[in-house]
Amino acid sequence: MFLKQLDLTTALRPSLLPDETLLFVQDAVGLYDGKFKIPEYQNGHAYLTSHRACYVDNEEPRKYAVAIDLKDVDRSEFYAGFLKSSPKVTLYPKPLKRTSLSTRGPPWTPSPAPTGGTQSSPQRSLTASPAPLPASATWVCPICSFSNPIPSNFDPATANNRTPIPPCLACGIKPPLVHVVKAAINAMGKRQAVQQPITSQQATTPTIPSNDYGTFRCPRCTFENHPSLINCEMCGASLVSAPDRRLDLGPNPVERSESPAPMFTGLAIQDDAIESVKFSFRNGGDKIFHERLKGALVQRKWLLQSAPPVPQPMRTENGNNPIEPPSTIGGSILDRNKVVGIAGLERRGQEQRKNNELVLGNAFEDLEALMTSAKEVIALAEKFSSQANPNGTGSEADAVLSQSASALGLVTTKDMLSSGSDSLYISELSRNLAEFLTDDSKGVLKREGGIISLVDLWAVFNRSRGGVELISPNDFEKAAQLWDKLKLPVRLRRFKSGLLVVQGYDRTDEKTIAGLLSWLGTLHSLSPGEALTWDSQAYGRGVTAQEVAEHFGWSLGVATEELDMAEEQGALCREQGLDGIRFWENWLMKLPPVQMT
Repeated sequence: MFLKQLDLTTALRPSLLPDETLLFVQDAVGLYDGKFKIPEYQNGHAYLTSHRACYVDNEEPRKYAVAIDLKDVDRSEFYAGFLKSSPKVTLYPKPLKRTSLSTRGPPWTPSPAPTGGTQSSPQRSLTASPAPLPASATWVCPICSFSNPIPSNFDPATANNRTPIPPCLACGIKPPLVHVVKAAINAMGKRQAVQQPITSQQATTPTIPSNDYGTFRCPRCTFENHPSLINCEMCGASLVSAPDRRLDLGPNPVERSESPAPMFTGLAIQDDAIESVKFSFRNGGDKIFHERLKGALVQRKWLLQSAPPVPQPMRTENGNNPIEPPSTIGGSILDRNKVVGIAGLERRGQEQRKNNELVLGNAFEDLEALMTSAKEVIALAEKFSSQANPNGTGSEADAVLSQSASALGLVTTKDMLSSGSDSLYISELSRNLAEFLTDDSKGVLKREGGIISLVDLWAVFNRSRGGVELISPNDFEKAAQLWDKLKLPVRLRRFKSGLLVVQGYDRTDEKTIAGLLSWLGTLHSLSPGEALTWDSQAYGRGVTAQEVAEHFGWSLGVATEELDMAEEQGALCREQGLDGIRFWENWLMKLPPVQMT
């Protein structure tokens, strides 16, 4: 199964696997099954990661989201586009995933010439003696991607390391023997499928157009080919292929859409008959996508998931020669296991310091080593930070911001997008913010009582990026305004005073008022510390904005705005005295009117 269902995050982006990083994002992308468009997969986002190539639809992302594991990809091809045809990147599955030749449709048969006194064109001989290799058999150079012809005397059954193989005609490098053998077997398999005898059932299949001169016209480039050829001499298209699936669309011609490719409705995600999948780029980004795709296919980072950790040799104090394993020194068991007490603690601390020096020394040797040891370095920095502040006097926000390892690979920077795509950058930033707010491990909204001002969120989010790709206030506000349009689980709210706050999508004024009244109701049973002039058991007491902010975890500005909102709704009333403003339950609306005599 080449196309697989994709799990999405709360921000409707691909849920990344462990050690998976985001490489590139592009909008206005469609999917093709071979030459045919896939319905409902024509307007979405393409996400390229170190492990997968993903597609997420814009209209119904939960329903139409698929992914292709790069470990199942055999090769990729790039098409630059022409006229109305958009640039495309094609992914081919590995041979084991391809469908067998027996599942293909019957071969084409030549059609008789039209009546009118002319003789019919010569019949195509499909039962001729089979040749070892077709004349058009080629192998693609893995270095320069040039298509080279396979020698006519090459036999894949008897080929060995001593078999002479000509080098590439373009770059001059000899290909691996296995590479040429696979290409020869594939070409022979296609030739055998073509040379099967024609049955009466196959006689009704579509025909190849021919003319009075006995040549066959290529359906792709209209070049007149010799009858003995299987592939077009000009463009390489197959002259004997399966029936066109576009014939199933009906006898009436379909009107041409913006793209000349036909639409195919017979695809299922679980279909194993997919021979290739194309990503069609209607708004640029195709070249960057293909370059980073080739890099991901070369690096093959998915192999590191089950790989054991790299052994780190121990060094002497001068850092030059490695020490042999302690188990082989003197032929006895580890000596350090025998050391206890203060000496054991000192040795353990010394070994820990040597290990830290080794990690830092290897990580900063070059950039590649630093990226490989990124997690270890960050974990070490967090450990040093916790040791420098053992009492935990820092704020809760600082504790969350210090965990910058979780942000690796999850932050969409401008180098992950095509140049000039400001709208795409803002939309991906909006999704980043939604994931940041709804992440249970960070608990940003939960810690702030379910609501936080936009200014505070801007400061917290910028500090969490560790000084990389800081967000301007203008871009931050634009990204927050897209939450409703992108149907994300958070929303931006503006109070009457103009204060902008961020809260969950399911949070309403009714729930906020109910929470305030429930808390004020618990104050009835509390015994007052001093004598009061009213019945506290019946009426409770008033609260200030500071007390509300401390109880619900809100900032002082948010608490003031929420109390004003509850007052406008008639749930609370205010008392303004010498000690400030206090808010009470609105007993004026609950008590019965007093009859004046």
